[in-house]
Amino acid sequence: MNDFFNNKLSLLKFILLSIAFGSFFVSEGYATTKSVAITQQEKTIKGKVTDDNDEPLIGVSVRVAGTSAGTVTDSDGMFQLNVAGSDVLEFSYVGYKTVKVTAGNKPFLSVILKEDQEILDEIVVVGYGTKRKGSIAAAVTTIGTEDIARTTSSTVSGALVGKIAGITTRQKSGQPGSGTSIQIRNMGTPLFVIDGIIKDEAQFNNLDVNDIENISILKDGAAAIYGVKAANGVVLVTTKNGSKNQKAAVTLDFNYSWQSWTSYPRMLNAYEWQYANYMKEANLGTLSVSPDVARAELEKWRTGYYNPETGEDYRGFDWRDNYVSNAAPQSYIHANLSGGGNKTTYYLSISNIDQDAVFKDYNFQRTNIQSNFNIDISEKLKLGFRLNGRLENRTNPALPGSDDYANARQAVFNLLPIYRPYANDNPNYLNNVPGASGLNLAALTIDNAGKSDNNTTVVQIDWDMEWKTPIKGLTGKGIFSYWTSQNKVNNLEKGWKEYTYDRAADEYIVAYDKSAANETWMERFDTTIKEFSGQFLLNYDNMFGKHHVTGVGGFEFTKRDYHSLNVQQHPVENEFIDLISTNDNNLVSENKAITSTASWVFRVGYDYENRYILDLSARYDGSWKFPKGNRWGFFPSVSAAWRISEENFFKNSSVSSWFSNLKLRASYGMMGDDNLGGLYLDFAYLSGYTYYKGQSLMPDDPFSSVKSKKVIGSAPKGIPVTTISWMKIKLMNVGIDFGFFDNRLTGEFDLFKRMRDGIPGTPSDIMFPLETGLSALPENMNSDMTVGFDAFVKWNDKVGDLKYSVGANITFARQKNGKRHGEIFGNAWDKYRWAQSNRWSNVVLNTDQGNAGGVWMWEVIGRFETQEQIDSYPVDQDGQNNATVRPGDVILRDVNGDGIINDFDERPQAYASADWPWDSSTSNKNPLISMGINLGFEWKGVDVAADFAGGFKNTFVADWDLKWGVTRSVNGYYYNNIDVWRHEDIFDPKSPWIPGKFPALRGQESHSGRWWNSFYTREVNYLRLRNLVVGYSLPKNWIRKVGMEQCRIYFQGTNLFCLSSLHDYGFDPEISTVNGQDYPQHKVLTLGVNVKF
Repeated sequence: MNDFFNNKLSLLKFILLSIAFGSFFVSEGYATTKSVAITQQEKTIKGKVTDDNDEPLIGVSVRVAGTSAGTVTDSDGMFQLNVAGSDVLEFSYVGYKTVKVTAGNKPFLSVILKEDQEILDEIVVVGYGTKRKGSIAAAVTTIGTEDIARTTSSTVSGALVGKIAGITTRQKSGQPGSGTSIQIRNMGTPLFVIDGIIKDEAQFNNLDVNDIENISILKDGAAAIYGVKAANGVVLVTTKNGSKNQKAAVTLDFNYSWQSWTSYPRMLNAYEWQYANYMKEANLGTLSVSPDVARAELEKWRTGYYNPETGEDYRGFDWRDNYVSNAAPQSYIHANLSGGGNKTTYYLSISNIDQDAVFKDYNFQRTNIQSNFNIDISEKLKLGFRLNGRLENRTNPALPGSDDYANARQAVFNLLPIYRPYANDNPNYLNNVPGASGLNLAALTIDNAGKSDNNTTVVQIDWDMEWKTPIKGLTGKGIFSYWTSQNKVNNLEKGWKEYTYDRAADEYIVAYDKSAANETWMERFDTTIKEFSGQFLLNYDNMFGKHHVTGVGGFEFTKRDYHSLNVQQHPVENEFIDLISTNDNNLVSENKAITSTASWVFRVGYDYENRYILDLSARYDGSWKFPKGNRWGFFPSVSAAWRISEENFFKNSSVSSWFSNLKLRASYGMMGDDNLGGLYLDFAYLSGYTYYKGQSLMPDDPFSSVKSKKVIGSAPKGIPVTTISWMKIKLMNVGIDFGFFDNRLTGEFDLFKRMRDGIPGTPSDIMFPLETGLSALPENMNSDMTVGFDAFVKWNDKVGDLKYSVGANITFARQKNGKRHGEIFGNAWDKYRWAQSNRWSNVVLNTDQGNAGGVWMWEVIGRFETQEQIDSYPVDQDGQNNATVRPGDVILRDVNGDGIINDFDERPQAYASADWPWDSSTSNKNPLISMGINLGFEWKGVDVAADFAGGFKNTFVADWDLKWGVTRSVNGYYYNNIDVWRHEDIFDPKSPWIPGKFPALRGQESHSGRWWNSFYTREVNYLRLRNLVVGYSLPKNWIRKVGMEQCRIYFQGTNLFCLSSLHDYGFDPEISTVNGQDYPQHKVLTLGVNVKF
């Protein structure tokens, strides 16, 4: 924790430096305004600026056109300015149409600004520049600050869910600080560009959402201008800046939240657990006690009988209810200062989020700072400075494995409800739960288990300069960026003891001692990354009559320095002192790498009267991952558009009165990808040796092993890999933009196809003798394609005092395999079952060797109702003439009609195989279909907004306990253990069967739980209320008395409800495992206030 606070002190120095630097901008801006006021003495004019509802507008820029003279309106919408009678005043305000008024001889001006409904003039960020929405030929979607900030998510990816067409999302884990998997058109992790600088997903996710001005998504071939890293699309982020001639404004936002799991299946209580186990054992004929004894014991569990004198304890214990919080706190505060003078703008912010998990002692904190300054040195030269920093701290109990949440998650399911957390209910003695040593949730605290402290400090400093050359329309721009990240992990896994209680001897007996079992662990991990990057660009933008020509050309480079040092001690020498000393148990590892990239970028744009639009772009990329002579690749793209609505024949037609905008678009781009996965490791093209491969104790005396020393070995790297290069990507897109009724109704629709060639694979027809230790080298040999569409439609209007909007978006994207090298089969059946060429991706087969959770399985066509039906059924369902089949079991389809169910009857029954934590290569990634519905209403200070997010066409493949039911070693879920086929008297196998939703419990010997079938597999479809916000802005005539410009109080709910095909199971539909032992997303209730001064 000391490191965390030390880092905060260091970051505070940056904040003070930024404020000091910014004070120059603030003072300069207002000094300029005052000097103008002194020099222009011709006439003083006053006025007031209001909106359509006669509400004063605060901070409207009032400028004398063609000069730097100007001011801004005050809290009453009033302004005063010295002007000449012939001067033209220009009134501009964000979200409103700019108005120009001649000063004339009037001493007082009343100006009304109207809201700007024309989205075609919206400025959109594209690759290495900006363009107006109407002149874009590429598939680009943009989201603004109001929509981004409408979230309680701690990550930016979580803030985008359901709000943008063209992206698919899935949040597999709700652990504090965890992000959402965001992909553009299901193509993979995109490239992230923040304020023009290429960064990684972590930097994107950990920005503060309130510091973001807008986000643009490049979805098609136009992303080729980012070359080798843009094969999966590009996410462009622009952070906030101040505005010129805007007085200093301070905004504060604070909220407090209560978190709980969205959905988790009900666990069995002690009585239900015993009942289900007895029922299963009776079904199997393995009941270990007589039915009378079992009935008597069940009655005690049902009533919770407890006799402290004899020690008889049948009370049971609800582990989840006692150790999983339903009101885990989260707090958030954000403050910013923004404004500007005639030549300057500034924006400074600081924020902090503090989020607890539902488990005790698990916490995530992050502090962000952002400062953006811009100054016009002259009419020709502009300078900018940006500082971004963050401190992250994750603290939790130190537990085995890389995932410190894993034991806590498993404990909720594994701990039996017949045991309690403390032996004899004595809080000084942790109870040893049979079969769950080390999982007692009472032990999983920092006091008992030790502490894991994970701190990350990130600082990024950007300088940019823009120079307007003497050539009309030509500007030069340079950006330099320095980014550094340091991650420090301090992990001390202490030992603890668990006991049993001997009542007769009144003695606590140690049953588990983590220290004695040598299961303690201490670790220090320090990773430092430094990155320096730069851009040198020439931008051209000029009009030649009706011809508009734009262009970008330049050079970009990045140098990255990576260093990590890891020191471990296992077992720990002294777990009471958090220090690592010299010890034979120590293990030290260190890694270093220096990498660099270089690129040339080009783009040329042309449009004629904003009707015919053409964009050509290219990138010449160099990658360090390949040997000399094979490091450079050229990646071009072309985009074209036709705005039919700008044609005279359209404008003169009758439809133009209601058909506002119609544009057709098409694009084609070629990209590369040097992210080749595990088959091609970093620097694999180099020869040499790998250090620290094996070790041995070597005696000093070859004839005696009394005195030895440890010798670390090395191994040859093998044959240098020079057989592989870039993956090659082709991306095609056609789309249409439309608008109706003065663009109150707008929309877009796009069709796309991405084709990848050169996916790495290992040839199966090249073999080496085993004694060489060599294997075939990887080659670019496989291919795939992703096809689909995305669309959105939005209605935006105002009726009287009511302003409202309704929007919806949808994205469908599915990947299909192309060629798969080496698929040689001995017969047609093997090819049918095992081939992956030209088939939908991730539809894999279950095998004994792996791919458990695959979706080739038996199809269930019904249920057996009676024993007579089983005895007369013509198809052998279990391979034993149906001897193990019972009423309630599933009926499997005999696909080939041979009278027996076997491997030849398996067929694909779902969209993609299940996730595994250790291998998601063939798993269900994001849903094939993602959608969102967005609603917004504003009326007399009241605002309501709602975001619905949905995912469709995914797969949940249940396995393990979800198929086999409860066991004596772990607890179970209520839904698949109680509502089952059972005997009227569970102890009498001759009593009548009572139908249930699930088959009779028989564990792994159940016919219905035999391997994989469609009964336990679910198509995952869901629609959830992702965000609901209800706010009220206090009347301005109230708050102005205390110096406020705005005061808004609000309630926000996240994940308030969900319609899901997994509802009856009780699982959140975005979880990833096959047994449900996940940390689901949070349902969040938030109260907050937003104040502006």
